[in-house]
Amino acid sequence: MRIEKTAVTKELMRIDTRMQMIDMQQIDNRRFMYNPKIGILVLGYQYATTSTLISSHANELADAGITKGYDDFVRGWIGTGGDYPKGVIHFAPCVDERNIKLFNQAFDTLEMFKENGALEGTVVRGFGERWEQPLSDIFTDMREPGQKSSVRRQLKKQPEAKAGRQKLNYQQER
Repeated sequence: MRIEKTAVTKELMRIDTRMQMIDMQQIDNRRFMYNPKIGILVLGYQYATTSTLISSHANELADAGITKGYDDFVRGWIGTGGDYPKGVIHFAPCVDERNIKLFNQAFDTLEMFKENGALEGTVVRGFGERWEQPLSDIFTDMREPGQKSSVRRQLKKQPEAKAGRQKLNYQQER
C-alpha cells in the first residue's frame, strides 16, 4: 500500500494514518484526537500563540464528521516551537499506566507520531509516571548509539535511594 505525504494546513484535518503521513514538525499548536483501532488522526484548527480557543476536542471531532466513539480517541495537544523546538505531545487527559486500555492506546499514538515526524527530543507530557520526558526515553531505539539517560534523569527515577540512607547521630547522649 502506498502512503501519501500530506501537507499540514491550518484548517481542521482528518488523516487516515494507514494511507497518509504528515510531518509533526510542521505543527505549531493544535489539538489532536487519534483512534489507533481505525488509524484516524484528527488535527484541530491551528491556533496562534495568543489566540483564544474557539472550540473543544469534541467540537473539532464532530466538525471532522465523527459523531460517535468519542472515548475511542486519545486526545491532547501537539506542536513545535518556543520552549519545545523539537516538539511536544501533551496528553489531555493525562495517561496513567493503571488504565491499561488507555495506556496502550496512548502508546500506539506515540508510535504513530514517531512515524510522522516526532524526534528523539520531542517532549511527551502526561504519559505514565513522569510528567515530562523525551520520546527517546520511551522508544530507546531512537537514541544515538552509546547515548544513555542523563545521570540527573536516572536519579529522579530513584527517589527511594535517598530515603533509604540512614541518618547517623554523632552526638553523645546525656
